[in-house]
Amino acid sequence: MSTVPYHAIVYGPIKSSRFGISLGVCPAPTPREGCASDCVYCKTGVAASVPIISRVKGLPSSGVVVTSVARKLIEMQRAGEKVETVMVTGDSDPTSHAHLLEISENLRDLRNKWFPKADLVLLSESRVLSSPELRAVCTIYDEPIFRFEWGTAKTYETFRPDATLDYKTVAEKVGLVDRVVIQANFVQGALDNSSEKEVTAWLKKLEELRPREVLLSTPDGTRKGVKPVPASRLEEIAAKVAERTHASTVVLTEEAQLV
Repeated sequence: MSTVPYHAIVYGPIKSSRFGISLGVCPAPTPREGCASDCVYCKTGVAASVPIISRVKGLPSSGVVVTSVARKLIEMQRAGEKVETVMVTGDSDPTSHAHLLEISENLRDLRNKWFPKADLVLLSESRVLSSPELRAVCTIYDEPIFRFEWGTAKTYETFRPDATLDYKTVAEKVGLVDRVVIQANFVQGALDNSSEKEVTAWLKKLEELRPREVLLSTPDGTRKGVKPVPASRLEEIAAKVAERTHASTVVLTEEAQLV
């Protein structure tokens, strides 16, 4: 996979069992070296293999984001291609964009016009959560998905030693989101949030957040001493989530691919 210095505003499409054929939208692109290690776009090669639309340095204006997405959606619709999900995500948390509400409203209008059956999904790593209209933003999306995989402040700080938001603030912000979907990635080894003690604490926090759905995953390989948990353990955690929260629970597999 070749190296590109910056992520683009529009990626894909990529295909997965959970989201179908999805078009990725990144309103806050950053240098590739700042990308999360489990970025689905990097792992599938999208960032280097798909034609780049509006690669930028710095934070793009809302107009640039919306125009970039509009061009791609129109192009795909005219070509008779399929889009099942428009996913707002990226290496830098999309909630860091000061005009995310305006962008989201325009994306909803574009989706309604060109691919009315597609879901509009927000995928946040819960790293920034600085949008002042976060709650209003999330009402626009069919699925507002936030990452939350820590049962205690200590675990959170271990996993994210450079975090700008503290654990309490992240939990409070995520808790404000109606119909929230929680995504949690479980690992073991140098970092571990899969022990019985950690999972029990996380489940207690999950009850406070009252998610509509919980998505569980584990890495597909060992990275820097962090290993995936066995599939059986992930299924055990899923069963506990369903029992404690009564939320719909999905175990994700790492099979996203280029369309």
